[in-house]
Amino acid sequence: MKNNRILVVDDNDKNIQVIASLLAENHYNVEYAVNGLDALALLSSENFDLILLDIMMPKMDGYEVCNKIKEDNAHSEIPIIFLTARTDVQSIKKAFEYGALDYISKPFSNDELLARVKTHIELKNVKEELRELNRGLEKKVLARTAELDQANKKLVAIDKAKSQFINIISHEIRTPLNGIIGGLSLLKDLGLTEEAASLFDILDVSAKRLEDFSEKALDISLFNSYDKEVLKPEKTNINKVLSDLIKSKEWIDAGKKINFVKTFNSSSTVLNLDPKYIKKCVYNIIHNAVKFSPIEGRITISTMDKDAHLIITVKDEGFGFDKGFTISDIKTFNNKEHFDENPGLGLYLSNQIVKAHDGYLENGNNTDKGAYVNICIPL
Repeated sequence: MKNNRILVVDDNDKNIQVIASLLAENHYNVEYAVNGLDALALLSSENFDLILLDIMMPKMDGYEVCNKIKEDNAHSEIPIIFLTARTDVQSIKKAFEYGALDYISKPFSNDELLARVKTHIELKNVKEELRELNRGLEKKVLARTAELDQANKKLVAIDKAKSQFINIISHEIRTPLNGIIGGLSLLKDLGLTEEAASLFDILDVSAKRLEDFSEKALDISLFNSYDKEVLKPEKTNINKVLSDLIKSKEWIDAGKKINFVKTFNSSSTVLNLDPKYIKKCVYNIIHNAVKFSPIEGRITISTMDKDAHLIITVKDEGFGFDKGFTISDIKTFNNKEHFDENPGLGLYLSNQIVKAHDGYLENGNNTDKGAYVNICIPL
């Protein structure tokens, strides 16, 4: 059992003798002082688990002694119990105001004194244990945080290295592909037979798909590694971006004779966006709509302001999304679901682009036929 140290401060020798004897019999180590100055001198070189302090003393009363102890950070946590014959409300109130935790009225009973001493020492010990436990937990948290920080830095470095690697690979793929695509285009003009022209068409489509795949894979990797840092925002006329996309020759080449309808109702035509990536985002969604539209189908592209967002809606007349499908559920390189020529990359990239602009995508099916995608960008 720990032998707790108790300081008894009283100017009455008889009181000190009685208290010291009682405490010693109950396995407490006792020191004493006959006035406040001696008590403070003892505390300058020793530490105690509890102080029993008389109020009425010469030179320096108990209130002043208590106040000085509480002002000293080294001893401010020591519990102080006042020993006093003054039991009026004002005296007791003053004792607590100066920092005492308890008081014992003189004359006191032995059982009461021992019970209160035991209670306050146990409370002090519990506080110290909790404080030590907290210090231990804080050290563990700091150590764990440092470990996680290091791990995060490694992951960021790996992501950046991956992006750089994909960038190199993408560049190395695109360079020869450009030569192949250009060469195929020239060969088509050489008056080939119908069979040869058909084979060259297959080669041309395959090369362009590979080029598109490498570009999307690079963009996705960049957003995974750098998120918003990829963007280069500038004032962008969203109506012009949409109009230019609608006029794209690609939709004519698709051979579906799509009828585009535009209804621009948003008053916010110029926003601070990355024009290159916003164009890619809308392009992927229109491309998906064209792919699943019937011949001579209609695709409506509209804008409106709602809930402090610009809403760009692309609506088609195809067979719609599968029940329960949401764009945010698309995983990269998921071979189970193909939403364009590549396995979900177009819509996945669109979602990344909009999220980097602090927006979100919504999708669903029309009440009559077809599907819609809402691009929601904060105004």
